[in-house]
Amino acid sequence: MWTQLAGGNPGRIPRLRGRGSVCDRGCAEVSPRFPEEPRGGGGGTGSPRPPVPPPPRLGRKRAGPCFRGSGGSGGRSQRVPGGYGRIWGSGCYRVAGVAPGGFGGCCRRAGVAPCADPAPSRRSPPLLRLFPGRLSAFPLFLLALLLGFASLLWLQLSCSGEGPAPGGQHRGVPRQPCPPPAPLQPPEEEPSWGPHRLALLVPFRERFEELLAFVPYMHRFLSKKRIRHRIFILNQVDHFRFNRASLINVGFLESGNDTDYIAMHDVDLLPLNEHLDYSFPEAGPFHVASPELHPLYHYKTYVGGILLLTKQHYELCNGMSNRFWGWGREDDEFYRRIKGAGLQVRRPSGITTGYETFQHLHDPAWRKRDQKRIAAQKQEQFKVDREGGLNNVRYRIESRTDLSVAGAPCTVLNILLDCDTNETPWCTFG
Repeated sequence: MWTQLAGGNPGRIPRLRGRGSVCDRGCAEVSPRFPEEPRGGGGGTGSPRPPVPPPPRLGRKRAGPCFRGSGGSGGRSQRVPGGYGRIWGSGCYRVAGVAPGGFGGCCRRAGVAPCADPAPSRRSPPLLRLFPGRLSAFPLFLLALLLGFASLLWLQLSCSGEGPAPGGQHRGVPRQPCPPPAPLQPPEEEPSWGPHRLALLVPFRERFEELLAFVPYMHRFLSKKRIRHRIFILNQVDHFRFNRASLINVGFLESGNDTDYIAMHDVDLLPLNEHLDYSFPEAGPFHVASPELHPLYHYKTYVGGILLLTKQHYELCNGMSNRFWGWGREDDEFYRRIKGAGLQVRRPSGITTGYETFQHLHDPAWRKRDQKRIAAQKQEQFKVDREGGLNNVRYRIESRTDLSVAGAPCTVLNILLDCDTNETPWCTFG
C-alpha cells in the first residue's frame, strides 16, 4: 500500500525501518506488520500466522498533517529517516512540514484515508518573537516595568508645562496642563495670605479648550503667590453678539461682598512670569498685561488683557460701556474713563521676559473674531459713553454653578444680556 506525502524528496528513497520506503513521487509504502514467529518449537516451520488486528488508535499526539497506514505498531512509534515524521501505533503516518490535505492520487488509489486535519497553529505575538526561547516570569516582569515607566515619561513630556511654548507664544489650541493637585484655599485665619480677596472676572463664550487650561493654571499661580481669590466664569448664553464689557459689569455686580478688588482677565492669556504682581492695587488701576509685555498689542493706551482695579475705583469709573457688541474697542473707551476719573494707570517694572511673559492661547484660524461693523457702529465706537455703565447694564442670571476643574474651584454664571435695538442696533448678528 502506498501513501503519498506532499513535498516528496526526489532523488532520495529513505527507508522506514521495516515499514516501507519513501519514493521519489512522495509516496510511502506501508506494509502490515506481523508478529514475530515463536522460537524453539511448538509451531515448527509452518506458514506465518495471519496478521494481528491493530490496537485501537491512540489519537493524535502531535500537530501536523498525517496519513493513516495499514497496520499498527503496538503503541510504539518509528521516526521516518530524513525528517519526515513518525508512524504511530494507530497506523497514522505523520509528516512534519506537509500542508493539510497534501496527499495525492496514489493515496486515494490505495484507499488510504487521511487523518483529521489538525487545527492551524497559532503564531506567537510579534513582541515575543524578538526574544529567543521561552521567557520566564522575571524577564516579563522587568519588561512590564519598563513599558510602564516609558508610558509615564511620554505622558509627562506630552503635557504642557509652565514654561512658554517653543518659538514664543503658543497660537494653537492649548494642550492640557499636567499640574499636581491644586492647592486648597487657605484658612481664613492664615495671616500670610493677606486680608484682601481678588475676584477674577473672565468673560467667556464657547472657548472650553482654553477654559480647561485657564482655571487650574490661574488657581495654582495665585495660590503660589498667596493671593486669596475667586474665579468667576462669565458665560454669555443669549443670542446677541459677544459683549465683553457688559459681562465684566455683571461679574462685578455678582462677585459678592467677600471680594474687594477685581481682575478683568482674558481666558486666552496665561502669565508665565512669577514676578508679575496680582496684589491689591491700592494706588490705582494696575495693568498687568502692559504693552511692553503683551505678545500682540503694544500701543501706549492699551489697557486690555489683564487689568486690576479696586472695587471702589471701578465704581468711580461707572464700570465699562455697554454699547460695544462684537470684538474690540471697549478697552480703549475704558482708558478714557480711567483718565476722566483722575486715576493713573500703573504697569509692571523689572520684568525682563519681554513678549514671552505671557502665553497667548488664541488661534486666529480656529477662533474667528467678530469684527463686523453694522450700521453706525464704526462711528459710535470712537465716542466716549458718558451715560452707560454699571448703572444701566441689563441682564438676567440664568444659573449659577460652583464647580471644580482639575481640582481648581470656580463659579460659572450663565448670563442673559439684554439689548435695546433702538440704541445699539448692531447688537444682533443681522
